[in-house]
Amino acid sequence: MAESKVTVDEKGDGKWGCFLHLPDHDEPVFLGKDFKSEERAENWLNTSEAVTAIDMMTRKFKK
Repeated sequence: MAESKVTVDEKGDGKWGCFLHLPDHDEPVFLGKDFKSEERAENWLNTSEAVTAIDMMTRKFKK
């Protein structure tokens, strides 16, 4: 079974965001927060808010 993963990518508006890649979902799921830099986005992934967002999106898109 494939694992989900989270990436930090630059969005079209020049801001950075965290995206959840789920094995049964074609498009990456935006976790809902914009950041001014890649470093800030990566740091956010170490917070409980990020863990909660990942858990919520995983449950929402689970088949």
